[in-house]
Parts: sequence; structure tokens; C-alpha cells
Amino acid sequence: MKTIKYTSVMMMVLLFGSCSDFFDIDRPPQVPWTTLEEFERAPIGAYAGIFSGHEWNMAWVNERILKSSMGDDVGFVTDPTYGYLRNSKEFNVYTERNFVQLYRVIATANDALEFVQKNGNNPFPSASADDVTNSINRIIGELHFVRAYAYYILQTTFGHTIIPGGDNTTLDLPMPTAYAKSAQEARNPVIGSTQQIYDQIVRDLRKAKDLLPESFDATKHHPSYEVRANRFAASAMLMRTYMQKGKYDSAMLECNFIINQNNGAYDLSEEPIEAFNKSSIDRGREVIFYAPFFDDNLPPPNHISVVNHTWNNSPTPWVETYMSFVTVQRLNWMNDPKTDTTLNQTAKRDKRFTQLIKVRYPENKHLPNQAFDTRTPIKNYTTLFSNKYYRGSKGVRTNVPLIRLAEIYLTRAWLRFRAGDPSGAADDLNVVRARAWDSVVAGASYTPLTAGTITEDIINDERLVELFNEGDRTDYLRGIKVPIPNGDRGAGSDPYTSENFVWAIPALEVNFNDKL
Repeated sequence: MKTIKYTSVMMMVLLFGSCSDFFDIDRPPQVPWTTLEEFERAPIGAYAGIFSGHEWNMAWVNERILKSSMGDDVGFVTDPTYGYLRNSKEFNVYTERNFVQLYRVIATANDALEFVQKNGNNPFPSASADDVTNSINRIIGELHFVRAYAYYILQTTFGHTIIPGGDNTTLDLPMPTAYAKSAQEARNPVIGSTQQIYDQIVRDLRKAKDLLPESFDATKHHPSYEVRANRFAASAMLMRTYMQKGKYDSAMLECNFIINQNNGAYDLSEEPIEAFNKSSIDRGREVIFYAPFFDDNLPPPNHISVVNHTWNNSPTPWVETYMSFVTVQRLNWMNDPKTDTTLNQTAKRDKRFTQLIKVRYPENKHLPNQAFDTRTPIKNYTTLFSNKYYRGSKGVRTNVPLIRLAEIYLTRAWLRFRAGDPSGAADDLNVVRARAWDSVVAGASYTPLTAGTITEDIINDERLVELFNEGDRTDYLRGIKVPIPNGDRGAGSDPYTSENFVWAIPALEVNFNDKL
């Protein structure tokens, strides 16, 4: 008989409460919620499970570290015992923590949604029609969104990817859609297959998209809603999910909705840095959804220093990731970072390089007042580090973009190219590339790509630059169903279906769960 352990599934038996005052509201109360004002706290607790937690342990941070470790665009300089280096079948404290936290989020959403269902989808019959539309339905939409978001992270971390036309019946993860009422029930959840879990994510996101407003309205919505998911965030997560499923026509529809129907709320008119330097409720114009660390009630996301050059406005000596040498050469930013310190014009004219990347020169060649790294694996080479996080005036209190419009344009560019529309693909890619082009450094204005000059490699390389160290690379390559190169690990690649990209379910969960 399996040893009973206190694990994430066991936590489904307990009502999850936030450990911080999220968005200036006290932690969610115990159910049942007796007033609409109290019910507003239900999604707050669910969001908190993803964006809160211990300052060195947050679900979205752990996800970015784990997914960065799998891509070919990132190199790691840490001791492998930390568990970042694609040791997907070995014990890893970050996977265990994420598993626990994300199932708490799911349990929180399940409990609130069950409360709604038990009350005929209107738990507050005396509510006005406006309250139903602007509060009750919105809250229900948020609960579906956050549950889908948690399942998406879990499935893309611990589960298999969809094989278009394949079987997709591998049993991947527990898939509770109701709150467990006993330890026995928690020990025997439905185990969802790859197909079933992705289908559940789609159902939740469709529901969220139907119910969520397009934007915050101070005259209609609770003040705390201003920084939470809207209809466009739900659409973006649907886009990502359809990409994973290989449902490219459906993904295209979501891209079109976000780009063409946002009524000017989102665009790429600002400098790239503007998405990453907000330490207030404000957002960059391209930011569709962000983690609001301007809120002093949230613990700071210190652990993201693993993938970022700076910590609290100073160079950090323990940043673990750098842009892989093969990527630097692929982008033509340097000819050979192992033998030369020369930066090519291709890098210097790209604002994403000048604004969001930091250079560390070799120990014996660094220039005065320039940071370098003394660790053996990289001290003799020129290394490029991500410099996207902590960039606001309040350092670690800077908001972190989770969904940006640039990603939507880049996804649609690939989808259009695949569909035989190179002209449309070039149009989309030009929006992203022109924003990043520094005409002063280049000495010339941007020359747009055309149907005759665009290629799939150009699209993929542009995405590699734009979303570097945002945890996108492996998800994207699994989504477009191509092999994932080994990067600095050596020659060759792994198929997108490789078990190397499926992290082991924590042993504590396996011991407790009778179905695993």
C-alpha cells in the first residue's frame, strides 16, 4: 500500500487561502460566500496561488526557470544539483513546489465554481442585472481563466504535448474539476489524458472569454479587477492552447480577435523597455496581462534573478542563465563569443539588445566599469544576459508581463506563413521588427520584409529574440511541432515529443495518489 503523504492532492481537501493581501483585499474567506462582496475574494485567492507564495518560490517564476532550462536559446552556469538543467526525471524542488501550488489554485477555483453551480449559476438571486453581468459573470469567468492557466502550466510542464492526428490518450495528470470532499476522494481523482486536459483548458478559456469584459471599467467593476485577466487575456491563452493542440486555424482566429478588435487598447507604439519598467498599476501599451508586483502586499519575485542580470537595480552575481553561444551566433550578434568581444551591427541596431540585454565581458578583457562574471564556465567568454526584470523605479516591485502583444503578432506571422500567406506574415513580422529597429545606430530606416524575402527561419529567429528568457521557446517549438535543438548542450536535437520535456510528477504525489 502506498504511504499516505501530505501533498498537493491532499490540499484539495483543504480550502486554500491566500498568504498575502492580494490586490489590497484580505485573504479569501471560508465558503460559503454570503455576499457578492465576499465572492469577489474567490478569484483573488486563485490568482494569489500563481503570483504569490514565498518570495523565492512562485508558480509562474518556477515555470519560467524550468521552461528556460529546456530551450536551446538559454545556457546555464550553475551547479547541476540545483535541478535546472533539464533533469526532468530527477527530484527537483521547483517542480514539486509548482505541482503543489497549482493544484491549490485548481482546488480554489473548483470550490468557488461548485458554489455557483449548486446555486443554479446565480448564487445571489437578489443581485441586480448589472451585478450579474459586471460582477457575478465576470468572477465566474475569472475562475475559469485561472483554473485554465494553472492546468496549462501543469500540462506543458508535467504532461505530453498533443500529436496532431495521434492517439493522445496517455494518462498525464490528475484532472479534478470539483472540490474533493474527503481524503479518499482526493486520493482517487480522475487522471486526465493529454487530449482530455487540453480539451478542459479550452472549455475553461472559452467560458472565460465569453464572460470576461474587454477592459476594466471603474464605474462597473470592483477596484481590484483592474490588474486581472480580461477577455483578451483569455483569448491569448486560447491562442497558446490551440497552438499546443495543432489547431492552427483556431489559433489564427484568436490572433485576429486580439489584434483587430482591441479598439486601440494594445499596440507596439512604445519602446521595448516600456513593457518591463512599470512599478505602479500602469502597464506598457503592449502588455495584455501582467503579474502586479507593484503591490507591496505581494512578496517580491526574488527567484526570477536566476534568469535576469539585475536584482534590485544592481548586477546580480548569481544569475544562472545566459543567451546560449549558438543562439548568439545564429542571430549574428557576435561571430564567436568564445574568442572575441566584438558585437556586430546586427545587435547594436536592435533595441531589444540595447534595452533588454546586458553584456558581460571575459574576466581578463572587461572594460572599466563593466560587469563581468568570475564563474569558471563563462569567465573567459563574452556572455549576454537577460535584463528584462526589476527594471522599474521600485526594483523588485516592478510588474512582470505575462502576455504581450508582440507574441500575438509573432504567432500570427507564423500561422499566416504556414497558411500560404507570406505577404500577411511579412506584415505582422514588420510590426515587431520595425519597433525594435534603431535607425540612428543603423544609419538607415527600416527596410520591410516582403512576401519574397520572408522565411520561416526569420520568423522563428525574431521570436527567439523578442521572447528571450520569458519561458516561451520550448512551448513554441512543441506547438509548431518541430525538433528542439540542444543548443550549447551539443549537436543534434530532440523530437518535440521527447520525454525530456515531460517533468516527472513529484514522488510525494505518486505515493499519495492511488491512480498514479
